[in-house]
Amino acid sequence: MVAVERNDLVVLMEGGYLLLRMGRYDAAREVFEGVSVLAPDTEVPHVAAGSVFFAQLKYDQAIQHYKKAILLKPDSAFAHAYLGESLFFKGKKEDAVVALEKASTLEPAGKSGEFARALLEAIKNGYVPPGQMTQH
Repeated sequence: MVAVERNDLVVLMEGGYLLLRMGRYDAAREVFEGVSVLAPDTEVPHVAAGSVFFAQLKYDQAIQHYKKAILLKPDSAFAHAYLGESLFFKGKKEDAVVALEKASTLEPAGKSGEFARALLEAIKNGYVPPGQMTQH
């Protein structure tokens, strides 16, 4: 395996996120999958690949990537938070709450934990993701 400097991986990830923001989903996914090969010990590119599918409203594929990330790093608040988001948008509110609470517990201070707590608050306040019918 070729050793790749961390800074080079960061640049690749930034390029992937730029492609994602441009709506070039296939290219972004390919970048993130490439980084996952170059850095097999980190969950970050798997979460990023999940974000590509989430952006396309392909929640099942996003969830698969987030679960892959969690298998790699079970204590990743980052992966649990984004798993919770996808589960929530897919309509699996109870499962989403479990994942989001896990992320919040794993990271009591920090961006992933804050993101999870914000989503938990939205759920508590009755927010329903676009495309989901409210249940009476």
